[in-house]
Amino acid sequence: MVKKILIISPVPVFPWHAGNRMRIKSICDALISRGCELDFYYIGFDKELSEEHYTFFNGQVLDHLIDDTATNFIKEPVLRIQEIQNGIKTKAGYLQRRFRYGKGSAKFNKSLSDFKNIKKQRLLSEQIQNKNYDAVLLNYTVYSHLFDLFDNNVIKIIDTHDRLSDRYKLFLDEGVEPVIWKSISSVDEKKSLSKADEILAITQKEAEYFRELIKTSKPNILTVTHLSPYDEVPLATGRSGKTVLTVGGKSEINLNGLNWFLDKVWRHITEKFNDAELLVAGSLCEQSSSFVYNENVTLLGRFDSTQEVYDKADLCVNPIQFGTGLKIKTIEALSSGKKIITTNEGASGLERFIGKGLLMSDSSDDWIKEITSHFEGQIIGADFKEILKAEVHQYNEEALRNIYKAVQLDTGAVS
Repeated sequence: MVKKILIISPVPVFPWHAGNRMRIKSICDALISRGCELDFYYIGFDKELSEEHYTFFNGQVLDHLIDDTATNFIKEPVLRIQEIQNGIKTKAGYLQRRFRYGKGSAKFNKSLSDFKNIKKQRLLSEQIQNKNYDAVLLNYTVYSHLFDLFDNNVIKIIDTHDRLSDRYKLFLDEGVEPVIWKSISSVDEKKSLSKADEILAITQKEAEYFRELIKTSKPNILTVTHLSPYDEVPLATGRSGKTVLTVGGKSEINLNGLNWFLDKVWRHITEKFNDAELLVAGSLCEQSSSFVYNENVTLLGRFDSTQEVYDKADLCVNPIQFGTGLKIKTIEALSSGKKIITTNEGASGLERFIGKGLLMSDSSDDWIKEITSHFEGQIIGADFKEILKAEVHQYNEEALRNIYKAVQLDTGAVS
């Protein structure tokens, strides 16, 4: 019998240049390949979804457009009262956090009610009548209020993407202005997670955190790392062996890491090798006014496929200094058959690849030494790639098995 599953997401799936979009697409690909029928509901606020959504999902892309003007109390009194009640809860949540946890939590954490849009919820409720879903897979913990629209016999799954409890503190510790929407109190994260039947954690470390936070046998917590099948990208003809690639999205975390690399590592490399070239790919390039670079740095900008950027270098770096979750750009490089140097944080959840293409250190001296060795011809050979290919294959199988387990599919053959 075909499993009918609703995918709910606050971000579009296409274009899938961002790590979270790639993750959503890869999980949907896995479910479709096993014969599941997927509907999609977008709870963000872009006016239009790209046409790719309508060709990719093999079920229905639900209507997501709402009237975003102020609700008329006379015409829709019930809706307006619900919005007012939600606004009161938001203000009460702020005061509660300030009283219990201090100014930092009040300012940078958000209440769960901040993520609740009454019109969006009502629109979804109207469209799921008589749909008979077997499961609903929700992206990001903070939207679990939408589970209230579904019967108890529907499997409720949260793909967490990241741990969000007091995430703002990671930024403050590094002297970076917090990204507010990505932080909630641990009390709210526990409350939200507890609405699910199945929780997908992106690393084993985060799975253990969620188990300790909830401290009950329900919901079931599974580790589903980022799916990234091995697809080696050879170095394009004519490319220099003294080229290094870094890929990143537009975020303060990635900007902070790049500035560390440029200051602590790259300026020393260019003093030794005046023909060295650093390629920066992804929407991180749009923050170029916030980092210092010279003629040895080339900005590639956004890209549509990994082939476009990973054929330009055999050595990648991910200099991220702090964060949560699994660093998708690290596994993406390894899955492309590339050697990558990263920090302890950049290797979080991917420790199995250390010595198999992944070099991990927080020391800038170690980074300079490794890049110098690479430029001088001391490059890992074919044996490394065969070992890496086998490890990536096993890594993906484990993630697939847990995805299928979450929606109660046979986990026998996963490839």
